[in-house]
Amino acid sequence: MSTQEFNNPNTMMNPDIEKHLSVGNLLMEEEMDTQVLQMWSKKEIIAGRFYQTGFETIHFEQDKNFALETVLSSVIHWDKALLVLNSGVTDLNFNALSVFFDIIHHPSDHLDFPVIEQYLHTQHSLTHVLLNLSDTETLSDSDLEQLLQLINRRKLTLIVNCDSQVHGLNDRFMGAIDFMVGKIQHQRSFVIARRSKLVQAEGNSRNLNKDLYAYWQWSVRHRNAIIEPMCG
Repeated sequence: MSTQEFNNPNTMMNPDIEKHLSVGNLLMEEEMDTQVLQMWSKKEIIAGRFYQTGFETIHFEQDKNFALETVLSSVIHWDKALLVLNSGVTDLNFNALSVFFDIIHHPSDHLDFPVIEQYLHTQHSLTHVLLNLSDTETLSDSDLEQLLQLINRRKLTLIVNCDSQVHGLNDRFMGAIDFMVGKIQHQRSFVIARRSKLVQAEGNSRNLNKDLYAYWQWSVRHRNAIIEPMCG
């Protein structure tokens, strides 16, 4: 395959891709969109104008682990590292991903910030943090404040993996989430992605079936070419 063909999202699509992505009318199902956006923010958001916030929503007809692995396979570059917090919450097989980038697991069930700071001090390639949440109530306001300060100070990309239904999560995180992964039903999942980070994933995926950028391009192929500016 030529470089031009490889970089073309339509070329990258294979016959299995529509099994994994909810497209067309399914993508814009009112019930699904409303539920996802309520999990994202308590503010009233019109699904068709959500892109104006600077974020994109991608729906999958697959379980949440598929969506999470798609994000991790796509947004972390080969020479970078991922710090996984609360790794016991998810049953994702990280061994398959560790051949592509370094993965550091924070062993504690609570956020030990001196230890986390030490990781960052010794691992200069660490650029992404995956926070697994079994329940938002387990994350105290104090821990969240320290985490957000750390993310901002170190300019880290924050990926939040939600294992339960949440409400207004981005509001609580003060807009710091770059990628949010969640589920609607057992075999329905979604990713909300910051567009400025999403576009950087072009051509970076390790797996043609788990290319977040390509899924995004496929999902917006019917979007009106005349789009309005971002809000705020």
